[in-house]
Amino acid sequence: GQLQAANAGRTGIRPASPSAPARHPRRMSFVLLVLGLLGGGLVCLLVVNTTLAAASIGISRLQQQNAARLQQVQELQQQVATEGSPSVIEKEAARLGMRPEQVPAFVNLRTAAIVGRR
Repeated sequence: GQLQAANAGRTGIRPASPSAPARHPRRMSFVLLVLGLLGGGLVCLLVVNTTLAAASIGISRLQQQNAARLQQVQELQQQVATEGSPSVIEKEAARLGMRPEQVPAFVNLRTAAIVGRR
């Protein structure tokens, strides 16, 4: 041991410690593990972000369709309310050639007889 130490002192080269080569691969594997985890995390984040963006676009499109359908429903309800008014029904009946009954007739539901007709 003293001979190696004396020779190392003259040449300026130290003998390699036995732990130095073993420590370097451990450090390298740790760095690779950390880089792998960061890369995997970034890929997962990208996938989640892309999925959320696609879902957001789908939700936006469905909301627009829902608003259009709601407007159609309101227009149809307005049309039904307008065409169901007595004046519109009377005009449509006159256009079809129907005329109002002069003497009202009633149906007796128990006997199925028509009452009030001449």
